[in-house]
Amino acid sequence: MHGMWSSTLNSRGLMSDIPIAKNRRTSYENFVAVCPECGKDSIFNRASDLHTFEPIAGREVACLSGYCRKPFRIINDSVNNAHEMLIFDCYELIERKHYMNCILSLAQAYEVFFSFFFRVELLYKPFRSDPDQDIAVLNHLSNELQRKIKKYTFVPMRALFLAHIVAGHSPKTLAEASAEVSALSKPSKDAEDATIESLGDAKLVSLLKDLKHTNIHTLRNQVVHKRAYRPTREEVEAALEETRSILFPLSNRLQLDNEFDW
Repeated sequence: MHGMWSSTLNSRGLMSDIPIAKNRRTSYENFVAVCPECGKDSIFNRASDLHTFEPIAGREVACLSGYCRKPFRIINDSVNNAHEMLIFDCYELIERKHYMNCILSLAQAYEVFFSFFFRVELLYKPFRSDPDQDIAVLNHLSNELQRKIKKYTFVPMRALFLAHIVAGHSPKTLAEASAEVSALSKPSKDAEDATIESLGDAKLVSLLKDLKHTNIHTLRNQVVHKRAYRPTREEVEAALEETRSILFPLSNRLQLDNEFDW
C-alpha cells in the first residue's frame, strides 16, 4: 500500500475510510499522486481536473487509471510563489532531458516575478494597509495595472522593475498606488550600475546587478525563434543555478510572501 487513511463523510452522511496518497509530486500545472490502491500515477491538471489554482490542503479524487478508479485523498500541496514553482519544475525537465522547455520556464519565471512584484507593491500591500477601501477600487486598479504592463516583454519589464526599486516609492494607500500606476512608463534602458549602487544595501545591490546582467531572455529567444536552438545540459544547469541565486533571495529581500500569490 502507498498511502495513509482518513475518515470522511460519504454521500449518506456516514463515516467512510478514504486512503490518503502519501507519495505525490506537485508542479505549477499539475498535482501528481500515486494511487494508494493500484500504485499508478494519477496526473491531476489544476485547470482541467481540479478546477482550482488554490493550494490543495485536502481533497477527495478518483484514480485516473481506467481499471481502478478508486477514490483517495490528496493533501499537502506546494504553497510556493508561481515563479518559484516554475523554477522547481525545471528539475524534472532536466531529469527528462527537456532542456529547451527548461530555458522557457526559467525566462518565464523572471517575467512572472516582475508581474508579481508590481501586484504586491501596487495592489496587495496598499490594500492590506488601507482596509477601509472598497474591493471595487482594488479591482479597478488591478485592471489599470494589467493594461499598463500587458505588452511589456522581458527587457522592458526588467527595466521597469529596476526603475521602481531605485526610485524607492512604496505606496501606503490605494490612492498613492493609483498615482504610481498612472505614472508607470517603459524606461528607455536599465538603470545604470552606479544608480543601483546608490541604494546602499550591499546584498540587494548585488542581486539587482545580477538580475540586470542575466541573459536568460537571449537564450530563450534562441530556443523559441527560427533557429530553435537546443541547449546543452551544462547551459541549462548554469541558467537554473543563476535563476535560483537571483529570484529566491530577491523575493525574500522584497518580502514577496507567497500568501499574496495565492
